[in-house]
Amino acid sequence: MNKSCRTLLSLLLTLLILGACQHKPPKESQGLRIVTSFYPIYAMTKEVSGDLNDVRMIQSGQGIHEFEPSVADVRAIYDADVFIYHSHTLESWAGRLDPNLEQSDVIVLEASKGMSLKRVPGLEDIPVTEGIDEATLYDPHTWVDPILVAEEVRLIAEQLTNIDPDHAATYRKNADKLAKEAEELANLFEQRFAKTKAKTFVTQHTAFAYLANRFGLEQLGIASVTAQEPSPRQLAEIKEFIDTYHVTTIFVERGASDKMAKALAASSKVTLKILEPLEADPQNNLSYLENLRANLTILAEDLETRKE
Repeated sequence: MNKSCRTLLSLLLTLLILGACQHKPPKESQGLRIVTSFYPIYAMTKEVSGDLNDVRMIQSGQGIHEFEPSVADVRAIYDADVFIYHSHTLESWAGRLDPNLEQSDVIVLEASKGMSLKRVPGLEDIPVTEGIDEATLYDPHTWVDPILVAEEVRLIAEQLTNIDPDHAATYRKNADKLAKEAEELANLFEQRFAKTKAKTFVTQHTAFAYLANRFGLEQLGIASVTAQEPSPRQLAEIKEFIDTYHVTTIFVERGASDKMAKALAASSKVTLKILEPLEADPQNNLSYLENLRANLTILAEDLETRKE
């Protein structure tokens, strides 16, 4: 074989090798495919998981109340290795998932399993009788209390460890790190709230009972403050509430309508401020605890400016 033939053969072999490399199927992603129900569970699971797994959420744009998963959401759950939700108290639809019916191997985890939930204020003494779903009597909003965040991330870590024991050390290390930071955050604001004379705050969305209990505060809710323009009767009721409790601030979640804000401002001297229940993805680059710290700071600054 002459030199030119050897050169041509070498070139052909090189092209064949390059072509094979270019058409090589992509390497499958490593780790578990984890789907979570909404932002707090996603954020906690992501931090516990680190870079080990692919963690996603199905409900990011709004709160979780009244949410029902779409067909695409349910398919994403059944296609995952693990589905993690917060509580059957909150995501009642999660209890109706049946992987067996869909021939799915997904493992369904309840992140708050093992936590002691408190009764919703006002429902403490209601007996559980026929026709009453006991789950509806309990407050699911544990994720606004840093100490309960610490408890839940450790529970998530243990449940992931049971599924993926090879990475137990990583899950527990990440959970302990986040839990320690959450406990430090709680300690910081315990000292800060202890110094405020004002201890009562008024909310549109009564999602802060655990937070209030943790820091010695009292949450009052105005149920008729909605995203709709209040009726004259509702405005009168709100104004009576404001006058009775000497309210200067009502905390609302992002998205409350301008019509409602303007109507309240016109009928009273109350100020509306944003206090997020952190149910929807805040669409920022902050960690979960950084978003929680921002929330606590807003509340603390308001109470610090009030005399009672």
